[in-house]
Amino acid sequence: MIISHKYKFVFVEFPQTGSSAVATELMANYEGKRILFKHALYHEFIHQASTEERNYFSFSAIRNPMDVVVSTYFKTVTDHDGFLKNEVKHGKWVRRLAMPLKRRLTGRDVLKNDLDFETYFMKYFRLPYSAWSIMDHKNLDLVMRFEHLGDDFALALEKMGVDQLRPLPLFNKTGKKDKHFSEYFSSPEVQSRAVKVFGPYMQEWGYSFPDSWQVEKTKGKALYNAVNLFRKLYWRYLR
Repeated sequence: MIISHKYKFVFVEFPQTGSSAVATELMANYEGKRILFKHALYHEFIHQASTEERNYFSFSAIRNPMDVVVSTYFKTVTDHDGFLKNEVKHGKWVRRLAMPLKRRLTGRDVLKNDLDFETYFMKYFRLPYSAWSIMDHKNLDLVMRFEHLGDDFALALEKMGVDQLRPLPLFNKTGKKDKHFSEYFSSPEVQSRAVKVFGPYMQEWGYSFPDSWQVEKTKGKALYNAVNLFRKLYWRYLR
């Protein structure tokens, strides 16, 4: 999480949304400094913030979950930046233990059995998808989109009344993706699963499936809401 007392903003770093590029730029050129830890949640900031800080301009980013899952697969296959070996250094012990273990077990399975993307997706994604954006993002002043992050970063600065010094540099791209993420969901079976898994979250955040898909009406909202009750408890008290 990045804060600037001069420009009165707080940036919530949400994983796999270009947050490293934004954070680096804020610290380099807009007097941002790191507080709490990299992927701290906004309510964790509010819990310890002063009255003035609670009124700072707050922003974060979000990304199409289909793209997130494809990116995660390729991070696993390539062990991008030590993805499978990285320790989780912040948060409660449950998170510090569970996340690396899950990555390693999944990575071992993917690499040992040479799973292609669709096999990986069908094996590991059954419940409705969600992410901790459902905790606080709707309380923020701006949620940027990864799909047009440079433009949205400029908009964030504009809303803060801050002159932009240069276009946002982007880095840390995951390798090996050679086509649009939606093309990795090619078979009818996989597309049908994708609608069930991603549909409720995508509907909540205004994303849509490709026009070429024969998409049925999004179902599973009740299950999505029920599962999210447990996820919110984890993200608030055990994460």
